[in-house]
Amino acid sequence: MFSYPQTEETRKLLSAEELAQELGVGRTTAYALLWSGQIPSLKIGRLRKIRREDVEAFIEARMENGGHGAA
Repeated sequence: MFSYPQTEETRKLLSAEELAQELGVGRTTAYALLWSGQIPSLKIGRLRKIRREDVEAFIEARMENGGHGAA
C-alpha cells in the first residue's frame, strides 16, 4: 500500500479516528460531531479529514461555554 509522505501540511489534517483520540472520545462520538457540523470536515474519497485548527476552535468554543452546549 502506498503512503503519502508526511509533510507539515498533511499533518494538519486528522482522520476521524485521530479526532477521537485527540478529544478522548469514542469513534461514534467523533463521527457524530462531524455529521452534526459541530466540527467541519472534508471528504476525500471515502475518508473524512479534519483540519487541526477546526478541532482547536471547537475546543476553545467549548471552554468558553464552560464545557457545555454546541460550539
